[in-house]
Amino acid sequence: MLKLFGTAALATAIAMSGAIAADMTATGTIKTMDATKCTVELSDGHTYQFAPKCDFSKLKANEKVTITHTMKGTTYEASKVTAG
Repeated sequence: MLKLFGTAALATAIAMSGAIAADMTATGTIKTMDATKCTVELSDGHTYQFAPKCDFSKLKANEKVTITHTMKGTTYEASKVTAG
């Protein structure tokens, strides 16, 4: 019975962890961009994944940006990038 309760509690915690993911922001300088893969790497080494059909035409390398993102596993899933 205790094992069943522990397994149910763990499953609930895992299910809820995705539901409470909050938006975070990261500020830095663009190191690289890949419009084909829809990724932006900042100078700190973190790479942010944007949705397909991304448009980086207004961004440039070495530009300071703020990226709004969430974590999905070990992936930084980006939803917005703002220059400045």
